[in-house]
Amino acid sequence: MLKQLRQWFYASQVRGVDVDDNILLDIHTSILLKKRLLRSTFETFYRDMASLCDRYLVVSGTEIELGTGAGFFKSIRPALITSDVRKGPHIDMEINAQAMALNDDSVRCIYAINVFHHLPDPESFFAELTRVLRPGGGCILIEPHGGFASQLLHRHLHSDEHFDPNAPNWRTAEIGGPLSGANQAMAHIVFQRDLLRFEALFGKQLEIVHRGFELNALRYLFSGGLNFRQLMPSFMARPLALIESLCRPLARHWSLHQIIVIRKRA
Repeated sequence: MLKQLRQWFYASQVRGVDVDDNILLDIHTSILLKKRLLRSTFETFYRDMASLCDRYLVVSGTEIELGTGAGFFKSIRPALITSDVRKGPHIDMEINAQAMALNDDSVRCIYAINVFHHLPDPESFFAELTRVLRPGGGCILIEPHGGFASQLLHRHLHSDEHFDPNAPNWRTAEIGGPLSGANQAMAHIVFQRDLLRFEALFGKQLEIVHRGFELNALRYLFSGGLNFRQLMPSFMARPLALIESLCRPLARHWSLHQIIVIRKRA
């Protein structure tokens, strides 16, 4: 029943397309251009990341987005260098987050939306952060939240990913490509369940200076995201944003995504 329901909700453009096929990048780009409600959701992501960068991080250095995909952050942050593990028309560089071809102490900020949980070995990523970030520079991650609504949705939304907050370690052996096999609970595991371990391993070099909740869950849900049918007209973006803002005090229960700022110690 759940499988049949999921298939019905899939957008026709992505139905039957392998999630690791490069053609999906072009399909997602086309979908994002057409869905104004979804673009509103991404604008919230981008606005929040840019604000936190300017608030918490050193003022100079390169800014890089990992896993740009179909995104349009560069149109809002023109100096940004976009990157992905795949080639694309709006991607400036191919970067492996676990072995970045970047100079030591050169980066002001690394941005990543729904990228962290796709990394097979988070420890390698943290080691790279300590190398490439400038002192006072940082990384801003947007990842699935571990709250009630987020767990409920992410456990059942995708057949090619899973949400397992009880995974015994940080490595995810099931990852078989850019998008398949990921554990969407990885940020919850590392930064909440295993926070003491993170601090023991990397606390001398890295510090978590901000954790919050993204206030765009209703727009994200009703837009259908990049893979599912839109369930509400795009003119509802502003009313939904207002409801999200009014419900801020309860965000930890209904938000679908958390935002984390990790800073390299000076």
